[in-house]
Amino acid sequence: MMKNDILNTKRLGYKFYFQDGDNQIACFGSYFTGKEEVYINDDLFSKKRTINCASTHSFDFEGSQYQVKFDMLNIFTGRLECTLCKDAKIVAKQVQSSLSDDPKKAAFFLAGCTLGGAVFGYTTATIVELFVGKL
Repeated sequence: MMKNDILNTKRLGYKFYFQDGDNQIACFGSYFTGKEEVYINDDLFSKKRTINCASTHSFDFEGSQYQVKFDMLNIFTGRLECTLCKDAKIVAKQVQSSLSDDPKKAAFFLAGCTLGGAVFGYTTATIVELFVGKL
């Protein structure tokens, strides 16, 4: 466990953890701000913001060339793949999604968001109409 564990932060996004020997590699990607960070044993090694569906972080550590690749597989479901490469060989791959893998749960969540948005929009329009008048 890292001293400054990324999972304990309130930032919204994806958190990936990889183990390479004695080194823990933690990767964070925010789906709101596009900020990406890669830590090795609590030390920040790479940081950038991106709006692309794919990005790569390259850095050297203990005589090896590392790459962390973020790839948005499905922008609608928020399915993100994070791949760790060491010396051009894939060490590990993880995939996370903001929606459930169960299609029924995902459909229920999307329907709930749609209904919630409709109720919020109608309420906001009604309140604005009360103060401003007919639009």
